[in-house]
Amino acid sequence: HCRSSLWHCVVVDSSDSLRSSKLTTMAKNNNIIQIDIIDEEARPLTHPSRTSTSTEPSTTKQKKTGRNNKLLHFLVGITIFGAVIVFVPSWSIIIRPPDGDNGSSSRINKLRTSSQDAAYSITKGGRQKDDNDGLLAAQIPKCAEHTFLTLYERQPQQPRGDGVVKEEKTTTTNNSFCKGMLLRDDIILTTHECSQFTTLFFESSTRSGSRVFLEATPHTALNANMGLHSKLGFLQVKDAPWHYLFLDQSVRRARMFLSLRSHPDIADVADDDDYNNSNKGGGSSSSSSSGGSTRGSISPYITCKGYRPIVHNFPLPNGEMVPIGEELLTVGLPNENILWEHADLDTAPALRNDDTNERWWTNAITFEEGEATFQKYFDAPEINGPEGSLSIVRAHDGFIGKASGVCESFDPRGHRGEACFYNYVARWRDQKPFSGMHFFDWLDYGTGRSLFERNKKKNFLPDLNDDMVGQIPDEGCVKKKFNSRTVHFFNDTERQEHEIYLSPSEDGQQVIARYKQSDEVVGPSSHDHPHLYMFDLNKQMYIVDKNLWDKENYGAIKHTAVLAGRPALSAGEAYFKKDGVIWGINYSSGHYRPKVTAVTMMYQWMKDQGLNTSAFNWVARKQWSTKDCYETDWKSFEIHAFDVRVLEKTCREVTKSPTWTFKDD
Repeated sequence: HCRSSLWHCVVVDSSDSLRSSKLTTMAKNNNIIQIDIIDEEARPLTHPSRTSTSTEPSTTKQKKTGRNNKLLHFLVGITIFGAVIVFVPSWSIIIRPPDGDNGSSSRINKLRTSSQDAAYSITKGGRQKDDNDGLLAAQIPKCAEHTFLTLYERQPQQPRGDGVVKEEKTTTTNNSFCKGMLLRDDIILTTHECSQFTTLFFESSTRSGSRVFLEATPHTALNANMGLHSKLGFLQVKDAPWHYLFLDQSVRRARMFLSLRSHPDIADVADDDDYNNSNKGGGSSSSSSSGGSTRGSISPYITCKGYRPIVHNFPLPNGEMVPIGEELLTVGLPNENILWEHADLDTAPALRNDDTNERWWTNAITFEEGEATFQKYFDAPEINGPEGSLSIVRAHDGFIGKASGVCESFDPRGHRGEACFYNYVARWRDQKPFSGMHFFDWLDYGTGRSLFERNKKKNFLPDLNDDMVGQIPDEGCVKKKFNSRTVHFFNDTERQEHEIYLSPSEDGQQVIARYKQSDEVVGPSSHDHPHLYMFDLNKQMYIVDKNLWDKENYGAIKHTAVLAGRPALSAGEAYFKKDGVIWGINYSSGHYRPKVTAVTMMYQWMKDQGLNTSAFNWVARKQWSTKDCYETDWKSFEIHAFDVRVLEKTCREVTKSPTWTFKDD
């Protein structure tokens, strides 16, 4: 059949470098190739254009030639027969019919052996073909199903929220693809050819479980460190979903362990998370199979230990397994959350998202390293603010109090209230033995995710306010309720909508507040329900009218919401009459806990504008007095908006003002 017009054939011996080179060239040009064993006719040993110089008679020459040909045919036949018996397993037979042929001929099927069926089809650029994708998937153990990716050259149709694509035919039809391994949320290992594509697409899941397609582009930095003849390369996930932010740096999740062993053994099952329980019947069937799928068989490139996928080799389209250990050890992979079998397999804490059943791992830390992480938050200027300002760190005494304030501002799950963070931080610090996890990992994906769920008083959660930090019993912080009470942090646009400016009334006796964007006056408030305000480091004031606030969609308004947890000069509540007239300002904020210095700076700001500072009440806390003005170290202030030399005098002036009043603490 090799001479049939239906097939393009090439005879290749693996030792024939010239013909092997020809095959490689034809493969790259996307020609259709079939390799088969055929009996070539004897070819003359001399060039046909050359004339014979022999003087031997032609009849004698023909007889000798006939005998020689018979002998040659016999020897060639014996040689080919022996080669078929001995060397067929080392030859590659790759069969693909040209367009229009369904390739169902029984002659073709007889040529395929079990080892050949496992080989991948050769297509342009080293990419793999849909027809054999099932064979590859069969070798992927359950523990690695979420980490072995299909990368498409063109973006398939986005799935709906339930993960179902509207029109099935639009997902992969006529869409060439590559394979890749998700080492970390933002790093994909793939073939060298696939790592050169400008853009590829792959399917991923969000934190809530919905499916989306993300983009992957060449990872320039890592690819530059790969060897000249390397068969592997890296992709970088564009806008990769981050686990959470640490000081504005994205924390990524490690999805697998890299191995230095290229010949895996059957992996032992580890007591990872609830693996043992799920395999005893305590968990779902899907969970039960996740860790045990490799007990009876070994994938040539990925094995499992419990739920932990261990990568030994990368499969190329031609069936070759490329060891990844030695090469990836020297290419400059990031230290954070790139895990290795020999160093991290037995110590890396396991994390799980109960909503999506996804699992990942992280570098183990010590208790001291965990506390040092919080300390970095405490010391960060963008959080702590300049000396003399208010901040969520300065507002609290002690490690747990400071940590609870920081947690609300940097909570990756929507800024849950700081009051219950106090309870969880205390439990995280009291772990025996320490889990090896950073606080947010432990809180939502480690043992902290169900810490208070078994309390008898599950439905008990008091009305929390900003002054209750450290005063709520554990049963008041049931995780389900705690997760549902979040603070909506303003973006720049929302913040600008609440910015106000102050101006005197026509007679100069009153102070009127108007919104900058609309120039409308601030609406009236009641004595029991004043408006919330923030006064930022740039002397900009923001008012949130609680009567207009959309509590149903955004929850209760908090001071941290307005400036997104950033430092301020003052925070509290303001009382308004009709027509935007201010009749009182207090300094009640549990998040920022203002001191007499906050009153002083706001008082000086209004004086600088020529406003009547005795037109309304300055509502102070009972313990504040002129004595505080003398005891404050004004010279240490780093508030560039004010001349600190006059602030002490201003402080004495406001505390002795006829409109200086007190509010119960």
